[in-house]
Order: sequence, then structure tokens, then C-alpha cells
Amino acid sequence: MSQTDPFLPGQGGGELPPPPPAYPVTSDIPPDSSYHYSPAPARKTNRGVTGGLLAALAAVVTKGGYLLALLFKIPAAATLISLVISFGGYAVFYGPWFAVALLTMLFVHEMGHVVEIRRQGMHATAPIFIPFLGAAIFQRSHPTDALKQAQIGIAGPIAGTIGATAAFALYGSTHNEIFLLAAWLGFFLNLINLIPVWQLDGAWILAPVSPWLQVAGFAMIAAGVLFLHAASVLLIIVAVLGIPTLIQRFRDSNNPYYTSVPVRARWALGAAWLALVIYLGVALLQATNLFATFAR
Repeated sequence: MSQTDPFLPGQGGGELPPPPPAYPVTSDIPPDSSYHYSPAPARKTNRGVTGGLLAALAAVVTKGGYLLALLFKIPAAATLISLVISFGGYAVFYGPWFAVALLTMLFVHEMGHVVEIRRQGMHATAPIFIPFLGAAIFQRSHPTDALKQAQIGIAGPIAGTIGATAAFALYGSTHNEIFLLAAWLGFFLNLINLIPVWQLDGAWILAPVSPWLQVAGFAMIAAGVLFLHAASVLLIIVAVLGIPTLIQRFRDSNNPYYTSVPVRARWALGAAWLALVIYLGVALLQATNLFATFAR
């Protein structure tokens, strides 16, 4: 889901760095970049019960993978153990074949990020699975400009789309419903991940294009809440946690981290994002219609 967590060692293991900071990091500009700046510390305020719960949830989401790897010390072992734990959790509630299909699609998506990160000369762990939250990868360093970060961001949905399409093709040749389930999950997860809000890949892909596209992302979430009742709570949480990032994106709108991206590259990113959204939307509709035939 997110390839932005820099707190685990890269491939080959090594000593773990210090844990993430306790305060929320809202800027998309990584500390590695020469365009990064450190804002003044925020004044402490009493956020009440609701604010405290949201802060705790954000800490769980952003630090869960780190704590898991800290427990197992070896990232490869953390990947394997987190895979087994996630499989057990999904299998208990939804069945073993659902677990296989979902984890396969998550793995393919995250490996897209890993391949691009390593292509850019940086290190990244194999995916760490977080039960009922998805998966994440971790890296020691980050790209120093928004274009390279966007390339990492879009690599996951591209790989995930290819994986889901392959599963759909296998269903067409074998008529095995497991492949249709995997395809549907892949189309759905990658489409949701393209919403340009908070840590979703769409936010990284469209960050160099315009901060207003993240405003549009909140409208997409509002539409999703109306139609995706089962996922409404998670979408609302993503929206709430994404508000500080949205505000910071507008504050950084004139930062060279974003403005140095060529106009042609911005158009290319926007076009690629839109093409993925259209393709995944149509493919998801087709897979859903096929599922409907089983219910008749």
C-alpha cells in the first residue's frame, strides 16, 4: 500500500535504525531531499478523546510494520511470519482461498514498488503484511524529488493491474472461480489505492501535478463512502488522517521539490493515473458482473 516508511533496513538486513518519531510527519517531502525543511515544533494542545484515538490509530498504521520487523530483527523473517499471520486471520473470517487470492494481489502490488525503488538505486525490504490493513515496504532512503517518488508510487498499481489482469485471463481459460476472485480483489484494491489522499499511491503519483487533485481525492472518498458501505469506516479514517497532509501540500506548493518537475512529466503522470483508473474501473465492473451470474 505504502512505500514511504523509511524506518527498516534495506535488503540484506543490518542494524535497525531508531523508531519513527512520535509526532505526525505531514510533509510529503522526505528529509533526504535538499528541498526539505523542518517546521517549528507544534504547540501541545488537548485534542480530547477523539483526537487521541485518531493519533493512536495513525501511530498503529505507520509504526505497525516497524514494530513487527523490530520483533523479528530479520526483514525476510518478518515478511514470512507476517504472511503466515495475515493468512490465518483472513482464512478464519473469509476462507483459505480468499486469503491466498488477497495476499497474492497485495504481494504483486508491493513488489512493483520494490522493483522501482531498487531500479532507482535504493534499498527496500520485501513486503511486510499487516493483518486487515494490507501490506507495506520499508526503505532507508527516499527519492530527492517528487517525480522519482511518483514513479515509485505508480509502479505498485501498474504491477497490481498486470497481476489482476493475468488472474482474469486465467479465469477466462480455466473458469476457476479462484482466479476471478483474485482478479476482482486486484482490480478493487488497486483502484482504491489510486485515490489521491494521504498515504495512498494516488497521492504520491499526483503530488507533482497539482495539490487540488488531492482535494478531488476527498470527493472520491465521499463518493466511495456512499457506495462502498463495507469499506466506509476505513475510507473515512483515511480521509481524516489525510487532512494534515493536504494542508501541508498546499503550503509546499511553491517548493522546488514539486515545481522542478517538468510540465511534460506532470501531464504524463496525470494521463497514466487516469488511464489506470479507467481500465481498473471497467475491469472491476466486468468482474463484478461475472460474479453476479453465479448468484442467479
